[in-house]
Amino acid sequence: MTPTERSREEIRAILAQLAALQEVDREIIQARQQLAILPPKLRALDARLAQEQQEVEKIGTGKTDTSKEQRRLEKEIRELGDEIEKHRKRLMEIKTNKEYAAVNQEIDTLRRKVDGLETRILELLEAEETHDRRVKQAHERLERVRAEAHGEKQRIEEQIQSKNEKIARLGSERDRRRQTIPADVLALYDRLSERLPGEVVCQAVNNHCGGCHMSLVSQKMLEIRQMKHFVRCEGCLRVFSGEAES
Repeated sequence: MTPTERSREEIRAILAQLAALQEVDREIIQARQQLAILPPKLRALDARLAQEQQEVEKIGTGKTDTSKEQRRLEKEIRELGDEIEKHRKRLMEIKTNKEYAAVNQEIDTLRRKVDGLETRILELLEAEETHDRRVKQAHERLERVRAEAHGEKQRIEEQIQSKNEKIARLGSERDRRRQTIPADVLALYDRLSERLPGEVVCQAVNNHCGGCHMSLVSQKMLEIRQMKHFVRCEGCLRVFSGEAES
């Protein structure tokens, strides 16, 4: 690993320092991964709020002004009422049964028209009430979603702040630990970290590499136990910190 001559005790101490540095790096990686998923959650909340707002606006603009139509229908009803009254007065002057029956039939026809117009007015009123109810429900839903989103956004923002503070704290600890490790060893660690972030140092487990699980020959296991130099896996190039206790 390096031509620098070091005692077994020095090598073991450096490996312990590397393992401690790696643990900090792992915590930083985990914190960054946890932090990365939080901003999309905020954007999702904003998108949901925008969608609810659009729904309220869509429902609100969908209302039709029926007052003009109602006035027209009411005018027709009054005119038909006047006509019915005229026909009823005619009944007082009619002398034959045939003509009497004909006028009555006309009155019935006019009354059916009035009934139809009144039904149409009721339909307009019901449609307006239904629309107003939908608008009210949409506003209530928007306020409910807004309140829920506010609480959730506050919680997420607190998590973001907490994660950033943790990453900053770990970064300071990382810098402190790196200062205690020899430059040549640190350079190798950094090179391996580019390919194996948080997974540079491992133990031998049951005669296998704890990283890539490649089988280790007896000579390699002997080197790991003696630790006269830095021992690396021939498969993944990880650095062995020792043999795991069985």
